Amino acid sequence: MSAATTQASPASATPAADRLRELFARPGVVRIAGAHNPLGARLAERAGFDGVWSSGLEVSASQGVPDTDILTMSELLGVASSMAAAVGVPVVADCDAGYGNAHNVMNMIRRYEAAGIAAVSIEDKRFPKVNSFIPGRQELAPIGEFCGKLAAAKEAQRHPGLMVIARIEALIAGWGMDEALRRGEAYARAGADAVLIHAKGDSPEPILRFLREWTLPTPVVVVPTTYHTITATELGEAGAKLVIYANHGLRAGINAVSDTFQAILREDRTTGIEDRIAPLATVFDLQGMALQKRHEAEFITPFESRARAVVVPGAEEPSAEAAVLLDHQNAALRRSGIESVSIATSADAPAQRPQDTVVLAEHTDAAGAVLALPATQLGATLLLSSDAYVQSEPLVQLLAAGGDAAVLVDVSANGERRADALPLRLNSRVHDGRRVSGGDGSRVTGVGGQDADGEFAGAAAFSPQGFAALREAADKHRANGSRATLADLLADLIEAGHQVGAVEIGSGWMELRTAADARRAAALLAGQGEVR
Repeated sequence: MSAATTQASPASATPAADRLRELFARPGVVRIAGAHNPLGARLAERAGFDGVWSSGLEVSASQGVPDTDILTMSELLGVASSMAAAVGVPVVADCDAGYGNAHNVMNMIRRYEAAGIAAVSIEDKRFPKVNSFIPGRQELAPIGEFCGKLAAAKEAQRHPGLMVIARIEALIAGWGMDEALRRGEAYARAGADAVLIHAKGDSPEPILRFLREWTLPTPVVVVPTTYHTITATELGEAGAKLVIYANHGLRAGINAVSDTFQAILREDRTTGIEDRIAPLATVFDLQGMALQKRHEAEFITPFESRARAVVVPGAEEPSAEAAVLLDHQNAALRRSGIESVSIATSADAPAQRPQDTVVLAEHTDAAGAVLALPATQLGATLLLSSDAYVQSEPLVQLLAAGGDAAVLVDVSANGERRADALPLRLNSRVHDGRRVSGGDGSRVTGVGGQDADGEFAGAAAFSPQGFAALREAADKHRANGSRATLADLLADLIEAGHQVGAVEIGSGWMELRTAADARRAAALLAGQGEVR
């Protein structure tokens, strides 16, 4: 793919109209191909065409309607504009008969010029027109009327580079060569930047005759849809400047898609056609994903680098009262700066859950929840036990602790610890009634014992490396079929010698191990709100 499809190219700094005029000023023939959407335009550019023809036939067909001025100017402009924005080569727009009289043409010129279109083609038919290859009515506008449209078009344009191409339909309508030449000369005098001579026979001879008898310096455009045996080079040598392959992408696509769909139904699978269709990587390339990924890395913090949180099952299935408190926990997580929140529950858990959270596949323990999380995470992973409620301020401290693993540790001396609490020993010491740690912060030195300094307060944070170690611990529990809480997994890490930091707190969390705990917590939060 050329650079223009995925990133700004040097040419794109120049207005498209100027780029088209530069192509006309160079020796040799200019080739453009028809398209009806930005993908087709990019395929034409990738193939090496000099520009793109925003084909009225292709756009109409893509909308499932005849090419008879059914679509409005705004609809056709929208397509042409999207193509011009998607490629670095000039886009030439098929504007049918100008969508009305001279007033309509002037409005059309201003709109197409503002959209970055390099040139517009207007045909000398009466509005509404009929596609040139459809037998029957082909009514031409009077020469004077059409010259008025051309003069109005040139008057309306603001940028001198925009090219107005006058399309001569005299041969299509059966009016003969003399009429075609007479009209072409009148259109050139009226200000047309180029004339397009159209024909529908299978021989190129009428076009070659027109080129031989054309004596004005105004460039000539040709469309060899039916007289396809002649090459673009031969047409250029005969005097044509621009060759438009107007609808071949559409027609090729119809056959290719039809064959593909029929093969899928016939074979009842896609294996037989996979080597004949574009891989998804090609689709992503045409969409410009490489550029978007670069912009994401430059301007947007990758989602994977943001902290995520998951509430995992505790020792007991949370009661209905505790489940209600998930809304409060979710709010506390959001206030601490976490956008990605998941909740792991079992099949028997209450159905209520906060909005904007992800429910992991049903798991009955923390080990299963840890293994259900994507292993690739560039940011921190925060785990909270469902049998605890933690306010936002301790969570912020925990996320800022650093290291591969850190836990909240309640070091307050208020009340007795419950038998199922996880007691932790720390490297900090009490000095004048306050705990003081070494220069590198407080760390967990062991689990349990009469000399424990505090208890696990329901939340732990892990770096990507720390989360990998946690997954290994969870995997061992899963392998031997044993159930594990978050406290169990932390105990395994500590006993295996992993360094675990400690964020010492004396408040800011509540246990939710029983229904009575949950009711007290709910009453407290309802009465006082979240303490920040």
